[in-house]
Amino acid sequence: MDIGEFIDTYSDDLINIHEARAALRTHPLRRDYAFTEYVDASFCRMLAVFVIGSIEVMLKNWRDRDRVNVLDNYFRKDVNNGVRVTSLYEAFRGAGIQVDRQVFDDYLAMKYLRNTIVHGEWKEHEKEWLDRRGFPTDTRKLTKEHLDKIEHVNQNMMFYIFLTGYAEPNVAKPEKLIKLDETMTRRTDETGILRLRDIDCIIWQNLERIDALIYADIEKTVTSGRYAWTDGYSHADLEGLGQAERKRLFYLAARRAGEENHELLAQHRALAKEASEFWFDYWQRAVAPRGLDEERIQRALQVLGSPHFDPEIAAWPAIRNVPDDVAYRLIDVVLTGDKPFTSEQVVDALRAGNLAHELIPNIMPVTLFTARLPIVDPANTATYVREAERALQVFTLSSMWYSYVKDHRPFTDESLNVYIRIQQEFTERLQGDA
Repeated sequence: MDIGEFIDTYSDDLINIHEARAALRTHPLRRDYAFTEYVDASFCRMLAVFVIGSIEVMLKNWRDRDRVNVLDNYFRKDVNNGVRVTSLYEAFRGAGIQVDRQVFDDYLAMKYLRNTIVHGEWKEHEKEWLDRRGFPTDTRKLTKEHLDKIEHVNQNMMFYIFLTGYAEPNVAKPEKLIKLDETMTRRTDETGILRLRDIDCIIWQNLERIDALIYADIEKTVTSGRYAWTDGYSHADLEGLGQAERKRLFYLAARRAGEENHELLAQHRALAKEASEFWFDYWQRAVAPRGLDEERIQRALQVLGSPHFDPEIAAWPAIRNVPDDVAYRLIDVVLTGDKPFTSEQVVDALRAGNLAHELIPNIMPVTLFTARLPIVDPANTATYVREAERALQVFTLSSMWYSYVKDHRPFTDESLNVYIRIQQEFTERLQGDA
């Protein structure tokens, strides 16, 4: 079923309004959680405007699918909103779709509320109707209760409009009232209280933001002007370079800019040091306590990288969820012949890989410490290189495990080789300056 542009965009807008309200109320750095009534009133006003727009777009777009000729009643000429909504309600009932009158009365109130907000003035008859339907006659006094009512009306109206495309004309309709219960449409507010495990996620996401921010300024620096990495290369030359070589040249140009204190890069030096602290904190909080130390990572890489280890065996996913003794017996069955490791070592390697993927789900630490931070803060390259080595090892294990267990294919480290080479070249440049 094709979804029209504005049905789609209104849906996105409504989702984001609810998400924005939740984020605002629960943000850990906000201290005004006691003043949520102002937040609720503001989001009520926004929601009322967007809900009416969303419903009216769906009414308009669904007319061609309406099998019982109900929706045309909403678009009658030269009638006021009260008559328009009543006519739509009566048309639903006449077609045998037993809609709830309360929903339509509240929908009319929402239309009046929307008009008041958009035009910035009250009309007396609209104000009276809002009062009758339990809405305040001062838009600053809208509350979570009214937010829930608006959402309740929205979901029911969307449901009713949807039904017109599937109703059978001239077929007896059930007499039971059709209505989505309020327990289904009401959204539950989160407290915003953090758990200890949430801190790890916050640190990781903050590191991702630092990585993205620095990369954006690196890209600006080396795509134009003095440090443009493509200078001296024709289009044909660039086409002939492999992706890894283009990436290497890109970062070498950025490194030169960083060494020469390019303002766009040098501004991040204090942030680079904080990134190191955040990474160290993440390792100590999330990684080390789970038993994923550097020695275990190395052991796991030796097992999974061994030519005696068959990465395409279908049994590997099962190792995560079975007791040790069952896992060992399974290994003995699927890995036959001479091998330089025990079943216990294979099980531990697979579980270490699984843990690495949970804790290091993407390449961010590699890009951050191999390429980003040494560029913006060249003087501390040695510190970043040490962390880059650790990040490369654990992400290699994470990627290797995912390749074997999820994709059932051999692991290739082509995407990591370029970062290893960049790390080596940055180190050589540092040693050459010493």
